Formats: sequence, C-alpha cells, structure tokens
Amino acid sequence: MDSASEKGVRGRIFLFCFIFVFAGSVVGTWFFGLDVVRNVKAQAVKSDMALRTVGYAILVATSDAEAFPLGVTEITGLELPPTLRGPLAEADPDPETGWPATLEEAMAGMDPVPLSDALELVLVSWPPERDLPPVLSVGGRPSGMIDARSTLDVVNGWLRNAGVRLAN
Repeated sequence: MDSASEKGVRGRIFLFCFIFVFAGSVVGTWFFGLDVVRNVKAQAVKSDMALRTVGYAILVATSDAEAFPLGVTEITGLELPPTLRGPLAEADPDPETGWPATLEEAMAGMDPVPLSDALELVLVSWPPERDLPPVLSVGGRPSGMIDARSTLDVVNGWLRNAGVRLAN
C-alpha cells in the first residue's frame, strides 16, 4: 500500500505542477498579448499623426502652388497655417470626396508632429509630374482606422481628391 499511496501523491504533485505551469503560461501569454496590443496602438497613433501632418503639408504646398510638389525639398521648410489658402481653401464637405481645409480638421484631435520628424516615419512616393498626387505610406508600420478605412487610405484620398479639384 505504501507504494500505491506514494504513486498517488506523486501523481497529484505532478498534476498540480502541470496545472500551475499551464495556468502561469496562460496568464503570461495574456499579459504579453496586452503589451503587444498597447505597443501597436501607440505606434498606430504615432504613424497617424505623422501621416496627417505630411498630408496637410502637401495640401498646403499644393494649394499655394496650384500643383503638387515633386520632392521633399518643396515641403521641408513649410509653415503649416491654420487654414488652407488658394484653390483648396474650400473643402468638399463630403469626407469621401474632400480634404480638410484646416489643420485642426486634418489632425482630428491629435497634435501635429514637426514636419521633419513626420517625414522620418512617412514614406512619400513623389510623382513625376505636378498634376499627379504623391502617394504616402508608413513602411509597414501600423496605422489607425477611421470609419472602417485606414488613416493611410483617408490621407491618400485627400491628395487624390485635391488633384481632381485642381484638374477641374
């Protein structure tokens, strides 16, 4: 009987150790997942602020020159005014076909990032001609969502829609 009860005790110890290790790994994985989600959300906010800042800067340069910029040198020293001037000053009220007419609308409650810092996060594919809008990307970093569309799509939509306005 001693060996049978000894095996039962060892079996219970093994079971408790197994449950303890399994529960610990589940809890650890859950906390790790929370940390990953928090970091991705923080990166998405940072990317969104940079996208919105660069997108608005391109809109400012485009509205002032009545043509899209062809390189980063045309927007680097740009001061971001509170409202657009020129032909893009009046935005289309429809968010699907418009662009923001003010810096406040462009940032959607976020603070603008210094343009030099924003350009380190945002990759801009500059057009070969001034009547084509540049295309923005964040190089695979996360970006947020607005009404089931990514911020990246929204900001690139601003530039495409501004190009349509300038063409007409």
